[in-house]
Amino acid sequence: MNDIASQFFKKGLRAEHNGEYESAIDLFKRSLSAFSSDKSGVEEVLLHLGDLLLYTGRVRESVKYLKELVSVNPGDHHYHYLLGFAYSKLMKVREAERELRKALKGDPDEPEYLRSLGWVLCVRDKLEEGEKLLRKAHELDPENPYICTDLAMCLAKMEEMDEAIYMADLARELEPDSPFIEETWNFIKEYAELLKKGQRIGDIFNYFSESEVRVLSLFYDKAEPFYPEYLLEEASRIWLSFRKANKKLIRKPEVWAAALEYTIDMLFMGRGLSQVDLARKYRVSRGSISRSYKELVSTLGDELTVI
Repeated sequence: MNDIASQFFKKGLRAEHNGEYESAIDLFKRSLSAFSSDKSGVEEVLLHLGDLLLYTGRVRESVKYLKELVSVNPGDHHYHYLLGFAYSKLMKVREAERELRKALKGDPDEPEYLRSLGWVLCVRDKLEEGEKLLRKAHELDPENPYICTDLAMCLAKMEEMDEAIYMADLARELEPDSPFIEETWNFIKEYAELLKKGQRIGDIFNYFSESEVRVLSLFYDKAEPFYPEYLLEEASRIWLSFRKANKKLIRKPEVWAAALEYTIDMLFMGRGLSQVDLARKYRVSRGSISRSYKELVSTLGDELTVI
């Protein structure tokens, strides 16, 4: 690492240590820009930058640097985990599975690797393998509430409801103040009641499948690059709320991704993004976007306040 790159990097480490994350990110980026043909030390900068972007919720941006990190040192299994985790946050479940398998191959007994891959496999309907990995993760780290929660959801998808409820209860005991765990607990309790009434699993778990996350994956890929990260999280919340209320089969994910972006733009940006432009970007018809947008808004009703 040359002197200029080293100075920026050291300042970035100090800023990160002091909780000045935006300053640290900027300094790490400046450190990368200062590298010449000699790339010694670039791995450490990429690791800190990619990890910090992921930690601060700037997931799309983190992928760029984590991919570069993996290319610099493809033999480090933890780098594959970080990239796989980022992909899973973006609902890119196929890419996530690929990277997480590489991470787990490097350390087969790391509970977080087992949990992350197990969850992705359950989303991809590879339920038996996903359950096996999540059970192993729980054996290795029995007091991790998020492992309990992921295992509970996987078991519920397999209709093993007694054990699913047990794991959801355990997660709630371990982390009583988590809204995510509380929401999962409520969902599993409600699902158990619906099963007793003969509700089909496909109707309930539509949003918990690869075809569903494809909508969010498309949205994350194609959404305007200047959208702040919190809007991506909000889009995920809106979509999952919609799918819980509206369980119709999604035949064209591109249409719904475009409608979701139109909704986000109307709600939060107020730029008047054209449905015609979105139709070109997602390669669908303007009319299909309009119909899907209206259905999304009418379904969620008071949950949305359109500008």
